[in-house]
Amino acid sequence: MSQAPRKRDALRGGMRRAIVSLGTVLPPGQPRWPIALQAAIVLVVPVLIGISVGRMDLGLIAATGAFTVPYFAALPRLERLRLRPLAGLGLVLTSVFGAVLAPYPIASAVGLAIVAVGIGYTVHGYRLGPPGPLFPILVYGLSGHAVAGGMSPVVLVSTVAAGCTWAVVASLAPLIRREHWQITPRPLRVLLAQPVWDRGAKELMARTAIVAVGATVISVAFLDAERAYWAVAAGVVVVGVVPGRGLAVTRGLHRTVGTIAGIGVYYGIVNLSMAPVLLALTLGVLQFITELAITRHYAIAVTAVTPMALVIVTAGSGTFGSAAVMGERMLDTVVGAGLAVATALLHPAAPADPTGRHGPVHHLPGPSR
Repeated sequence: MSQAPRKRDALRGGMRRAIVSLGTVLPPGQPRWPIALQAAIVLVVPVLIGISVGRMDLGLIAATGAFTVPYFAALPRLERLRLRPLAGLGLVLTSVFGAVLAPYPIASAVGLAIVAVGIGYTVHGYRLGPPGPLFPILVYGLSGHAVAGGMSPVVLVSTVAAGCTWAVVASLAPLIRREHWQITPRPLRVLLAQPVWDRGAKELMARTAIVAVGATVISVAFLDAERAYWAVAAGVVVVGVVPGRGLAVTRGLHRTVGTIAGIGVYYGIVNLSMAPVLLALTLGVLQFITELAITRHYAIAVTAVTPMALVIVTAGSGTFGSAAVMGERMLDTVVGAGLAVATALLHPAAPADPTGRHGPVHHLPGPSR
């Protein structure tokens, strides 16, 4: 058999596996309900506070602090607590950049690409694992939209910072259990040791850079510069945190299908005209489902996270319920995900990584007891 038919057969096989994966739920691993519950609580509380003071928009923006919860989830609690402020600081800094550059469309687009590449370098170099660069990019876009809609940059950034601070405070609650204190946490110099750039990390970084720049340029040239962050976000999550062509094709399909389904959920939320408190609780349920499903079925997780992100972004920018937003996000997702899958096909397949890449510096010894 010639090389060309073999490549076609491999491509067909990969597509077949990707399609089959839509009907496959992976077996459970480590229990994720504690992370899911914490993320839901961290998200819902600021929204309820915002509702109580008549500023639900600020409550939704503060709810972005929940985006810090999934990071470092594989680590012991004490180590997670040491690193979570850094995740929060990253969100605050991206919010600053998004807010400051919002009045300048071209500068904002360039800033988006720089932020995506910079976060990608951190994620892939330090092996931070899921959710990868996704949430800082969403916060960057949210910040730009909110400021463009008339919100004060100072109020915006302060609100994001308050939400991230609340996430850190909420992280203390589980430490009442003695078992968390029986593990000696490693210091930051160990947890964040110098990155190791193996072939897989270099490939992921290169693909992230291509997606960040490419999706931004396509959005500015042919779509809408203000929406570029959604295309970039869709692309970087398809690139993911583990190298491999097959994974990229599968994640691209799951991302597209999940986004379409999630936009349908968002449409339902809009048309139900929920009371504010019920909407807050619904967002908490969506966050809970996202964290439960993320390791077992990516499309289900995307179906839950898409309406949640759309509610937060559109409510913060005053475009909640816009039919145009739904169509635009679908198109942006196809652009970003398609570009990410293309980069996987352009690069040589990375070698197997049996030790796993999730969690900071996975090559280091675990915490001592």
